[in-house]
Amino acid sequence: MTTPAATGPPATPAGGPGGPNWPHEDEPEIRPDWRERFALGADLALIGIGVTVAALPVLTLPAALAAGSTAVRHRYHAGSLPAFRPLLRQFRRTLLPGVPVVLVAALLLVDLVALSRGWVPGGTPMLVITAAVVTWLAGVATLTLVAGGRDPSQSWKRAIGWAWGQAVTRPWSAIAPALAGVLAFFLALSVPATIPLVVGFHLFAAHVLSDCLAPAE
Repeated sequence: MTTPAATGPPATPAGGPGGPNWPHEDEPEIRPDWRERFALGADLALIGIGVTVAALPVLTLPAALAAGSTAVRHRYHAGSLPAFRPLLRQFRRTLLPGVPVVLVAALLLVDLVALSRGWVPGGTPMLVITAAVVTWLAGVATLTLVAGGRDPSQSWKRAIGWAWGQAVTRPWSAIAPALAGVLAFFLALSVPATIPLVVGFHLFAAHVLSDCLAPAE
């Protein structure tokens, strides 16, 4: 008496589809659609408006940028805006330590204006050297904001120390965001109404560039 043939799917030969030697295919990457991109742009614009309003007294500029960097970082990684109260606490904590930064930036700006208009000796060579130094220092300042956005609890001193070390060992980590800042600056000058938008998008660009060139240790 013959037994009936077993029914079911045929056995897969070794090396065939599903076999041990079959190459594994990665899942297709899920890309955000236009609605997610629009929501991100709207959130960055909202952050930029908040930073611009908070920075209107000028002396509050570093604290406003620090809080904005934290908000952008949270939106960048968590996909949503952070709570307001932690940002307000960070703003208050960094307000006084950020005042000397405004004074130093003002002195550098006055120096650049004086050199460009010939009020002080040095001419074009000194102007180029000073502009290069100011641009590099702007990159260090941008990295400092990135460090504060990554860890809002750390002090200005620690954030500046990390940023300085990255700028020295990896010059492009400071030069790249500085050049992006120069582009954003001239865009804001040409169309002043876009200043709030430029602020939010530049902070976002600083975090993206820093994650590639100066990742957190």
